[in-house]
Amino acid sequence: MDSTSATTVLADVAVVLLTGVALTPLRTRLRQPAVVGEIAVGVVLGHGVLGLLPGDPTERLFPPAARAHLAVLAQLGIVLFMFAAGWELDLRRLAGRARTVLAVTTASLALPFALAAVLAAALLARHPALAGPAATPALFTVFLGIALSASALSVLARIVEENRLQADGTGVLATACGALTEILLWCAVAAVAAAAHGPDHGGLPAALARIAGCAAALVLLVRPLLRRLLLGPARRAVTDRPLLVLLAVAGAALLCAWTASRLGLHAVIGAFALGLAMPRDAGEELRRAVQLPLRNAGALLVPVFFALTGLSVDLHGIDAAGLLAAALLLAVAWGGKFAGAVLGARLTGVPRREAATLGVLLNTKGLGEVLILTLGRDLGIIGERLFTVLLLTALAATLPVNPLVHRLAGRAGAPAPRPLLEARAAPGAPGAPGG
Repeated sequence: MDSTSATTVLADVAVVLLTGVALTPLRTRLRQPAVVGEIAVGVVLGHGVLGLLPGDPTERLFPPAARAHLAVLAQLGIVLFMFAAGWELDLRRLAGRARTVLAVTTASLALPFALAAVLAAALLARHPALAGPAATPALFTVFLGIALSASALSVLARIVEENRLQADGTGVLATACGALTEILLWCAVAAVAAAAHGPDHGGLPAALARIAGCAAALVLLVRPLLRRLLLGPARRAVTDRPLLVLLAVAGAALLCAWTASRLGLHAVIGAFALGLAMPRDAGEELRRAVQLPLRNAGALLVPVFFALTGLSVDLHGIDAAGLLAAALLLAVAWGGKFAGAVLGARLTGVPRREAATLGVLLNTKGLGEVLILTLGRDLGIIGERLFTVLLLTALAATLPVNPLVHRLAGRAGAPAPRPLLEARAAPGAPGAPGG
């Protein structure tokens, strides 16, 4: 990288972060989570808004040479962020109301997935160009089902916190369902990603075998080793040499990301899986010394990922047919998710108002959704036009969630303003930027 490219990348990162800060008051006033503002930054800086000005400022500000280096920073950011997000997932939240959690999660995934399968068949029949060059009917159908069934745990947790539902049964249940949904969908994404690489990686059976092998290694080898290192006699290193522990854990997360990529999966899947394997009872010292710095480092660069995503969005290519497709996708994603969650909740005895709140909360989208869409585009499962439509659908699905939850929960007052980048204030306090 020459000096000109280096200074351009620094300027680009500064522009992305400062634009996000400038949009924060408007986002807060509209009761929107941080992910909405970060996606908006990408759209504003991309060809949809800034690119309309004379001289094409978007290309001048983000030249191709700089975008390649920004992509590396974005990859580093999402790997660290997803590792921290996996670490923060406490599967013990699934205990106690396992029957309700399982029923709600299953119904909220199955209904939109089934509707998406029907819609995928119609799209392939009438608009085959929406599929990517590497798509098969089965891959396209499964991928669309995953994309329309996704929920964002970190965004959901933030909305639960903003509406003061942390101690409420509905908030706890929604968080547990969001955690289980995220785990199941990332497993499905791992299988699709590996299968999409084709015969070179052995196809779907080999992909499932690799996923099972990695999961067994994490549970049987890596997790016990981590517990011994972080909770055993070596625990003094956290207080005596916290930087050494931080570097070791960060290196392990990056190594797991590389391993996942070499196995035909996505890099973030490896980092997320290592986060799940981290011990949850390591104490406040480890959280402050390792978990929060890694989350903040990732959060600092996640907006770069969103900005690059926004730069690739071509709003001018969305015609009336595209808007109709977006409306259909939104109806399937939002309506299917809401109806499935409410049905599962009501069948297990959850009151009507709480069931409706749960259905709304599970419709949050975030970083995971954008990552899934980006992965599908990069693998050639979906085309650029469908990528743009699905990204707009994810944004539109998230917009009404916080206002509706605020109304259903009957909480007075607006949420406290939050900065673009923030860390959780306490070990049990949910919420994360980007989502």
